[in-house]
Amino acid sequence: MSYLKILFLVTAVLLFGTRSVFATDYAVGICEPKLTSYTKISDAVSLVPAGSIVEICPGRYAEQLTISKALTLEGITSGNSDQVIIAVPSGGLAVNASPYAAQVLVTSGPVNITNIIVDGTGNGLGGSAELAGIYYGAGSSGVIKDVTTRYQLDSGEGVGIYASNSNSTSELLTIEDCSVHDFDYIGILVNGQYTATIRANHVNGSSATAFVFGILGAAAGTVTDNVVIGPGASIDSQGITIEDASPTVTANTLTNWFIGFEDFSAASYTSNTLRNNSYSVNLNVTGAKVESNTITQSLQAGIELNCFTGTVKSNTINDAPIGLDNVPSGLSTTNTYFNVPSFRTACAGASPALPNGIARRPRSE
Repeated sequence: MSYLKILFLVTAVLLFGTRSVFATDYAVGICEPKLTSYTKISDAVSLVPAGSIVEICPGRYAEQLTISKALTLEGITSGNSDQVIIAVPSGGLAVNASPYAAQVLVTSGPVNITNIIVDGTGNGLGGSAELAGIYYGAGSSGVIKDVTTRYQLDSGEGVGIYASNSNSTSELLTIEDCSVHDFDYIGILVNGQYTATIRANHVNGSSATAFVFGILGAAAGTVTDNVVIGPGASIDSQGITIEDASPTVTANTLTNWFIGFEDFSAASYTSNTLRNNSYSVNLNVTGAKVESNTITQSLQAGIELNCFTGTVKSNTINDAPIGLDNVPSGLSTTNTYFNVPSFRTACAGASPALPNGIARRPRSE
């Protein structure tokens, strides 16, 4: 091998072999003394160049953040902990994305957030403004991964993760492997011009005592492999609600919801597992695909068609008083039933059969 080739290879290793040689890394806290460090996350977000990686040492940071440049925030390990908590500042939260008071507001992209807890305890809003743990606004994009949002409780106005791109240009967004719990309105909401991947999240609404949504998808993309737990089949609630766009919804597990899947947009629901919901699937438009799902212990009906046509086949329904309810005339369905006294009922009218008009869209976002 020539000297020039050897020199080129050595140079390439030095340039690209490790991230730390020329990477724009900064730190918050004192656990990375070799990096330029800041005391507050907000100072780092404001002062570092766009495209930087901000490594955050374990600790509690009582701050309200606005991120308006491409950036990566990642919680890191130091000693025996990797718990980074963004908490409510002592003066409370201000409205920064009207009508929302967002604990972390993102207005650009890509912004990636990893391994961070956003805790809404003590927000003090009392419903005076709507609360979001993480809010991605118009023109934003990025990846939210291994994040926890918790205690976004605000008199029925609290959202764990909210993304709403009102621009005409579609953006990419991934919400993956997150834990979202103790919210009192919506766990994860994606709305507007996104191609969104909502994957492998654990959304737990079991603490709710009034109406909540688990995941609400109003954007293109996929909703896959999520575990979504509700407050109980007798409490008004919807596990995964799809409207305005038609993502693919597959391999999710939904338990303990009044309605498991709520469809307003003729989406595709395949290979999901639904357990102990009052109505496991509820259709509000024509054209949905409900196929190869496993539905167990539906307290009212496995699939409520509300007289709408669609593709409903290859589902397994076990332990429900009615397998398919309000089936329109002439609709052919092929499903497997166990312990179901009535496989299907005929269409009884165009109005939803659910009590109290429970099938709900969210308030205008």
